[in-house]
Amino acid sequence: MLSQLEMEQAELGGAMERFLDMHMYITSALQKTDMKAVGLQLALDLLHQKEKRDLITGLKTRTNAGRPNWEKVFQQILDQNKGKVTVFYCGPPQLGKILRVKCDQFGFIFRKEVF
Repeated sequence: MLSQLEMEQAELGGAMERFLDMHMYITSALQKTDMKAVGLQLALDLLHQKEKRDLITGLKTRTNAGRPNWEKVFQQILDQNKGKVTVFYCGPPQLGKILRVKCDQFGFIFRKEVF
């Protein structure tokens, strides 16, 4: 479904091109700064540059290792100045609380799904 959305956004361009900005993370993976993972992360980066696809998900969006730095992620989104931002979240309640605070701090709308 995400792959189809990526393709449709690219085809339509314009306002639809950035309708959904995906940030993918594998929180159990070692980050690039960890010496145990440097080789693997460099190989994944090279493959992504060559194939224009993420080896793990098959998406154009690159999967990041480790936990996101929400301050940095939200600041980058804010700096793009693309208009109103809504963060959609589904997951553990503890992370939802953190994201709600960050959304309030950056003026983003926060929506969560509980099931």
